[in-house]
Amino acid sequence: MKMTSTFGGTAAVLSTLALAVLSTNAAQAANLNPTFSLDANVELDTDAIDSGAGSTEYSQGGRVEANLRGEIRSEQYFVRGKGTLILAKDSDTHTDDMWVQFGQDRWDLQFGRFEGIDLFPKGKDTLVVHAGGGLAQVYEANLVRGRAGTDGGQIALHLQGDSGLRFELNTLFGDDNVDGTDEDAVSGARPVIVYEGDGFSARLGYEYQQVDLIGGGEIEKEGFGAGATFSLGEALVNLNAAWLDDQTQGSNVDEVRSYGANVIYGRFGAGLIYSETELAIGPDPDVTTAYAAYTLPLFDIDNASVTFAVSGSTADNVGVDDSATGVRMRLNYTF
Repeated sequence: MKMTSTFGGTAAVLSTLALAVLSTNAAQAANLNPTFSLDANVELDTDAIDSGAGSTEYSQGGRVEANLRGEIRSEQYFVRGKGTLILAKDSDTHTDDMWVQFGQDRWDLQFGRFEGIDLFPKGKDTLVVHAGGGLAQVYEANLVRGRAGTDGGQIALHLQGDSGLRFELNTLFGDDNVDGTDEDAVSGARPVIVYEGDGFSARLGYEYQQVDLIGGGEIEKEGFGAGATFSLGEALVNLNAAWLDDQTQGSNVDEVRSYGANVIYGRFGAGLIYSETELAIGPDPDVTTAYAAYTLPLFDIDNASVTFAVSGSTADNVGVDDSATGVRMRLNYTF
């Protein structure tokens, strides 16, 4: 009788505890407020590009982009994730963004494939064609910005301060270079600080990239980027500057200094980029590129638009590829 009574009492206690745990879990789950969203869009570009090769090239490209987003949040913490699938017109299928982010309002960590803070925003850059055949380079402080390749990944720390200050430390984990050895845990680091005020923001960042190559040698580069964004009436203006120091042994490029300014006014946007490349051997090339774009709704249909874009560029000390022009018509439909 005593064993029966003890067993019955234990069973009652276990049942009570189980009910309490289930009730607590249910209450916690109810307080987490999970959200989920799915969206997609199709974008199609029809181009005519004259890159100085002697004839104009006509092409059509595009992709379907599908985005999955989710977030779950408690009183203090959150976990969110995103996955972006790209179905390209050339039959290529790949993942664009794919990441998990967790933390709280003051700090968070992000793992996966994503883009960090843009230190050189180009505004309405629907089409930007640079002359120079790659000899006159343009540096946008984005070597370690992200979306690492097949073998690489990213780990980023975000801090949110008072008075509009925020900080991002983005790192490349492993190697995103196809010729890299993948033997270094960290192949790039990119700290960025941003201040955001009323109608004004400023950004400053540094990046360092070091990749050991499979055939021997290494890539070693460091750079700085700075800029400001502000409102000018109803227009939004971006001013950018970036400097690259290429320390790679055997590279003919010593430094690249790039400057940009652009404006967005309603459906219209225009920009100008000037860049100087300092070579170890030979005359130093430079390139100047202007671009503009205008977007119209397509038959006044919601979520459908057509954008007309143009770009023109000239370069010095580059040989035959000293000019480039292009026009583009982009159709976009979000569904």
